[in-house]
Amino acid sequence: MNKKIALATLAIIPMALNNVYASGQTGIVTTSSLNVRSGAGTNNSVLFTVKKNDKVYINEISNGWYKIKNSLGQQGWASSTYIKIQNESSSNSSNQSSNNTSSKKMKINTDNLNVRNGAGTSYRIIMKLKKGTVVELLSQSNGWAKIKYDGRLGYVSIKYLSENQSQGSSSTNTTTKEVNTDSLNVRSGPNTSYSIVGKLKKGEKVKVISESNDWSKIDYKGNVSYTSSRYLSNVSSQPTDPTPTPKPEEKPEAIKENKIVNTSSLNVRSGPGTNYSKVGTLSKGEKVGIMSESNGWSKIDFKGKIAYTSTQYLSSENTQIPPTQPDTNPGTNPGGDSSTNIDGSTINNKALNYTLEDHILAQLERSSVGANVIDSSKPRSSQVMTTFMMREARGFIPADRSDLEYFLNPDNFKNSSKGIMQFLRLDTYKGGISASELNSYLNSLSPASSGTNVFYNQGQAFINAAQKYNIDLVYLVSHAMWESGYGKSTLAQGQTITSYKGQPLSKPVTVYNFFGIGAIDKSANVSGAEAAYSNGWTSIEATIDGSAAWIAQNYIKSSKYNQNTIYKMKFNYDYTWHQYATDVNWANGISGIMTKLIGMYDTKSNLIYEIPNYKK
Repeated sequence: MNKKIALATLAIIPMALNNVYASGQTGIVTTSSLNVRSGAGTNNSVLFTVKKNDKVYINEISNGWYKIKNSLGQQGWASSTYIKIQNESSSNSSNQSSNNTSSKKMKINTDNLNVRNGAGTSYRIIMKLKKGTVVELLSQSNGWAKIKYDGRLGYVSIKYLSENQSQGSSSTNTTTKEVNTDSLNVRSGPNTSYSIVGKLKKGEKVKVISESNDWSKIDYKGNVSYTSSRYLSNVSSQPTDPTPTPKPEEKPEAIKENKIVNTSSLNVRSGPGTNYSKVGTLSKGEKVGIMSESNGWSKIDFKGKIAYTSTQYLSSENTQIPPTQPDTNPGTNPGGDSSTNIDGSTINNKALNYTLEDHILAQLERSSVGANVIDSSKPRSSQVMTTFMMREARGFIPADRSDLEYFLNPDNFKNSSKGIMQFLRLDTYKGGISASELNSYLNSLSPASSGTNVFYNQGQAFINAAQKYNIDLVYLVSHAMWESGYGKSTLAQGQTITSYKGQPLSKPVTVYNFFGIGAIDKSANVSGAEAAYSNGWTSIEATIDGSAAWIAQNYIKSSKYNQNTIYKMKFNYDYTWHQYATDVNWANGISGIMTKLIGMYDTKSNLIYEIPNYKK
């Protein structure tokens, strides 16, 4: 299942004479996208790509190829044809490879860091170091650092090291800047591959020690850390390092009116927006003291402190609030419909006119032709094996009766917070999640081997698509994560194709596919790329929008197939050939991701679940 698609390949042209003395110089990329490989030749694997006008440092030359290093410290080989040497008088020390780092003190920024006897996870662990331990950095290469601690040498992942504060620039050289975005990640190193060590809120002041390649070296809680320079602004009309005026502790203002909570469970937050942290919850019927209201948010007295909650879920005191019914329609018929309200969510048990055994037999027929499969190496309850991983694997076999008995039976999932997400109705858009809140999740995804996170700052694109086609936002994001391996799959990273269905294109086109649409298991990359090209998915935003439209039309909103839960998208008794995926763990896997995101909704009152009630 690990098929490859024909990619546009850069031609090899003999090295020009003026490149002979390029080693140690700076170059500029002259083509739109240039592959950087593990060796000097197109037969070597692609490590990452650099874009037009990117600055690279040339460390070595060989037969028309440059060994380069980019601004993130990534190294590899690229064709010299597409790199123009800059006319610099000299190359300073920043152009040199990071392999020979002068010895300096670094601090461990994670708990129980493995120290190995070689640079790679295949090497033996020789000790573990606790967070805050100071070590001596001797050298670094390919993401690994050679360190010395207590007289012993070893290797650790460079992303878990932060500069020791004692080595930072003196305070006289710092400048103060202000965060200009809602939530800004602070990292242990100057790119997104480093671990997140904290977050800054909009308006917070930051001491900037230095800036390089769009990253700012900052003083964060007494430690040297890094954050993106683009989200920092100069502080106007203030001294470089102003001393804050002491401010008395904020006390609750006068209560102007009381209101009543009109939803079963309402989140209370530290600020007026869903990007602020949750500090508690209010139950239906609770009385709340209102200080002021603005832009859909109420400033309230919550346990003696100022907090905020959504105004739309508050009613005037004289409004009659109907009590939450524990069971609005118990439905005494074991095979009939029933409806239950649990923790604010509505649970509808949908009566079916066929038995569970009928459905098992129907799906067994699909197993016989390879349309229901399971990974032979994973436990059946796994929520780890994504569709992307499935396509890269070799161990998938037809699902047998016991597999189908497990995955088809709602009783195995409906009583767990993870499993019940299979039955969430997906056919309505639910507001309440902001782009900044969603970006906090998307931007935290670890980048692919190419160094890119295709979903970075794409929260608004997901929101726009879900709202436009009236489908659930949490589902849409979770489905994309599952199908694309959190953005790391070949289809998700963008494939440059030179032909379509055997016919050459006039020029190479890069296409994206985040939902596996049209990707047949035996030729997923080829068929998935062709499907993306036919739909015009040539940008990340267009792919998210077009995929949401396709899924809504063919599954969630289809009056014929009526597949408005991920359980029904996978298992369709009436049309067993119209099922989104072959993996019987598909719905269970996506539900695991949905569980992690569902808390972004401020209330559960708009969540409706539809659980199949098989005929007895």
